[in-house]
Amino acid sequence: MSAFDEYEEHDGTTEAHERRIVRCRTCHAKIVFLPTPGGKQMPVDADTVAPEHERYIAGTHTSHFVTCEQANYHRKRR
Repeated sequence: MSAFDEYEEHDGTTEAHERRIVRCRTCHAKIVFLPTPGGKQMPVDADTVAPEHERYIAGTHTSHFVTCEQANYHRKRR
């Protein structure tokens, strides 16, 4: 039995989608990293990502930098 099988309800997700979900290191929210059009990985709130989504879509996905209280901790200095 996998960890996916232990969930009582899957909310329409797939096991492959569940494997993509990780936790934010500071706020512990569920996030998924999706590639942006520029090729960089963007942390996105997992509840805005459908199982079939493979790339970041502005207006559809919510960047985790917007919702995380500790976002500045994770931002790269320029």
